[in-house]
Amino acid sequence: MSIELHIERLVVDAAVLGSEPPASVRAAIERALARQLALPGAIDKLRGIGAVDRLPPVSAGSQREAPGARIAAAVGTGLGLPLMAASPAHSHRARTRS
Repeated sequence: MSIELHIERLVVDAAVLGSEPPASVRAAIERALARQLALPGAIDKLRGIGAVDRLPPVSAGSQREAPGARIAAAVGTGLGLPLMAASPAHSHRARTRS
């Protein structure tokens, strides 16, 4: 199955990014969301909501995690995706556009 996730606009406070370059954060968000979308139950959740015009503001989580992972977790939470435990070692593909 193929999933296409298009995020037109993502507003993030500069404090969340810290000193991370935006391109690195974007790549980390894509990787983390791909992992979340591959979790059991994620497809069913997405089928249930269809297209989403906007998500409510959410917190970007613990400061101990890298910004990309925190932002992806916040987006996943907004979409109602299952929460990830520690970063899985296996990889999955997701097609993304910005």
